Amino acid sequence: MAFARGLLPGFTYTIESGPLAGEHVTVLDNTPFPDSHPKRRKVTVRMPDGSTGYFLPRQLSDSPVGTPGFAAPAGQPAWPAPSAAVQAAVAPLLDTTPSPTVTVEAPGGVTVTVANGRVENPITDPMDKRLDHLRPSISKVNRYINRTMPNGMSDVDFLLTFASDAYRAENEGRPINIALKGDTQAGKTLMVEVLAVEWAKRMGLPKPMPIFTLSGSAGVTDFDLFGQMTAYNNPLTGAEELVWLPGVVDLAAQCGGILYLDEMNAMKGNVTSSIHPVIDHRHLFINRNKVVDLDGQKMPETVSVSLDTWVIATFNEGYRDMGQLNEAFSQRFEHIIWEYDEAVERTLVKSPTIILLGQALRQARQAAMGIRTPFGTSAMQRFKRNVETFGPEMAAGILVGMFPAQERGIVNDILTDRSIILLLQEEQKAAAEHAAAQA
Repeated sequence: MAFARGLLPGFTYTIESGPLAGEHVTVLDNTPFPDSHPKRRKVTVRMPDGSTGYFLPRQLSDSPVGTPGFAAPAGQPAWPAPSAAVQAAVAPLLDTTPSPTVTVEAPGGVTVTVANGRVENPITDPMDKRLDHLRPSISKVNRYINRTMPNGMSDVDFLLTFASDAYRAENEGRPINIALKGDTQAGKTLMVEVLAVEWAKRMGLPKPMPIFTLSGSAGVTDFDLFGQMTAYNNPLTGAEELVWLPGVVDLAAQCGGILYLDEMNAMKGNVTSSIHPVIDHRHLFINRNKVVDLDGQKMPETVSVSLDTWVIATFNEGYRDMGQLNEAFSQRFEHIIWEYDEAVERTLVKSPTIILLGQALRQARQAAMGIRTPFGTSAMQRFKRNVETFGPEMAAGILVGMFPAQERGIVNDILTDRSIILLLQEEQKAAAEHAAAQA
């Protein structure tokens, strides 16, 4: 009779009781889970026919085939003896004392780390290659245009101060949580990507820090934050397995990197309150979704937040479908106003007429003159590209289409009153004459 923690994933065991007694199965996951009966907890195995099945640990032999104490069935050749490393890993798992953490070679030549009978290979280093898909593009960041903050510092230098050694020394060695607050398309998300690159550079790391993004919405749940057991179709076997899928906060806490709470005021209060212990002085969370065995006692997993986890949030105030940010949650951040930056826009767009149009649309919105839709820096850049590609009149039509029906009349009035199309045509004519003169 085996214990769940004594079953090595990837190894083959004999079924000792039930209608399939004498058959052999391969353990896929030794994490026990309850079936329809609350006291019957099963592990996941690969059946002789290749399908996925579930067995009570006590139905299986207490040692893998080929290890000391296992005898091959009558009439069958002896199983090959396992390597010395496997025998060393299995021996301590056959009693009730916790086993040491060891590295063994599993079937197929895969090297795995085994602790108490479970394969353990978690990501604990933000430079782990398995996180590369979460890193921002360095080439994209290299095109970033810095803005100047009110104190004269560049935006990057200013924000990285909150992750500097001096600030971390005042916060138990951790970066300070920051929140960028402002209109959409003001470059908040791009700023987070820039920080992932520049922060890693200043720490002497070879590649950008990973960004773990939690997109705010009313549909975010604790499962999104902390993970859950879920079905998984193994591409190698085609079999369905039960696996642990970590949540965004769970990954960020254990790995390190930037935990990016995008549009955090769109999340419900019960969700943001779940993150409180992650971002306050406790720097941990109790994961009720994941059960661990502590010397025979089943407990929810306690996860400590990495010293290199930096929580950065963004949100827009007063937008449709955005809730009021929980005061207790809000107080755990340093708030930085992040509005449109005209100096950056003049560098990106290089069209006085488009800058004039942007100012007019924003003034109408601020004065509540029938426009609620923001005209952001990205929208300004798209308008410039459309002018160059399709001409001013077609570009203006596309721009008007961006606004809801009740706002289009006012946008058309601004285009007409400011002679925007005529001014853009004159800019194009002047640019063509300049290019011809330079040829």
